[in-house]
Amino acid sequence: MKEPDRERAETAHESFNNLPKQRTEAMKTWAVARRILEQFLHDKRTLALLFVAPLVVLWLLSVLLGAGTYSPKIATVDLPSSLESALDKQDATITAMSEQDAASQLENDDIDAVLRLTGDDDKTLDIWVEGTDSTKTAAVAQVVAEAMQDVQEDAQSEMESRLDELKTSVAELQKAAAAMGLDGITLSGGSGTDSSTTESLDLDDYLPVTSTETTYLHGGKDWKMFDYYGPIFIGIFIFVFTFITSGMSLVNERSAGTMQRFLATPVKSGQILGGYSIGFGLLACVQSAVILLVALTLIGFPDAGNLGLVILMTVSMAMVSVTLGLLVSGLASSAFQVIQLMLLFVVPQILLCGLFDLSTAPRWMQVLGQCMPVTYGVNALTSIMLRGWGFDKTWVDFLVVWCFIVAFFVLAALGFRKKRVRHHLAINGR
Repeated sequence: MKEPDRERAETAHESFNNLPKQRTEAMKTWAVARRILEQFLHDKRTLALLFVAPLVVLWLLSVLLGAGTYSPKIATVDLPSSLESALDKQDATITAMSEQDAASQLENDDIDAVLRLTGDDDKTLDIWVEGTDSTKTAAVAQVVAEAMQDVQEDAQSEMESRLDELKTSVAELQKAAAAMGLDGITLSGGSGTDSSTTESLDLDDYLPVTSTETTYLHGGKDWKMFDYYGPIFIGIFIFVFTFITSGMSLVNERSAGTMQRFLATPVKSGQILGGYSIGFGLLACVQSAVILLVALTLIGFPDAGNLGLVILMTVSMAMVSVTLGLLVSGLASSAFQVIQLMLLFVVPQILLCGLFDLSTAPRWMQVLGQCMPVTYGVNALTSIMLRGWGFDKTWVDFLVVWCFIVAFFVLAALGFRKKRVRHHLAINGR
């Protein structure tokens, strides 16, 4: 310790000893608190993240949860005109098409449901839903229920009009009979004509559809909410925990001086980061295997597709998380900053990856979600595990995820190379 610093420390120590004990303890506590505050004030990056990151996440949540209700996309196949008219009045996109085209679009997830008539008398409405999104299925059910209510009200009005016509006809016949001096002759039904006429009318005769049934292309009515979101949770958990592990480990390597020793060696930046990526990637593969094993066996998540594709995508998501962690760790000077940066780089991906429906969100938010790797990973896992899709329908998601892996690795290598240049300049300048 330098002489002036030693003198100031001795002076402070003597002043503490001369103060009353209670006051001394309070001042010591305040001194520690002041040091913490001064440390944050001097660390501009931590100070900015402390306030900016929560505000960004809160703002995204407010926009996301403030979006409107979902309007389902429904195809109709040869429905009665009255039912078509009632459906057109609902908050939904209704398109009439052939059953073959409707089945194809439902399989490709271009529409949410197909409405068609079944049964011996063609009076049963079959609601054929895609089934992998509970929100969309519920929206379809609500639209159909409201349309059926409108149809029933119209049928009731039509039946009442018919009843009034019959009553008028009966009254006119009775008057005509009286004018002809046939007062002693009573029409069939006598005074009970109104009740017998009412009983002879059946509301079902005026309804184009008398019952409904729901069939599922994927899933079923016995699926729980966790079954729908299982693939999403698998992707999110693997991504988040791998990011934390890789990011904090690299910061600890730098704090321990290991990184400085690497910088002094002739090993290239890409080789160093490649080694870290392989090491963390292997650990992430083990983690992915454990998560998948528990999810598919103990929890019982549905898996209608190829297990090999599920494993390949989880490993891909782990690798994109590792490379992003390496990139972000270059921006952090402490493990605490890694956690704060996670709010900016990871939490928005969780919110926009498909956990919430973005179809009613602002267009810019939908575009932002398409610029994040977790979106494609979660979409592939959902398509494979719930829809049973193969590689021919999910290869684009795999390609985009691996493009992100390459991009993050290249950016991390460039940042690492700059650190190496600064390190050599600092050594040569001594």
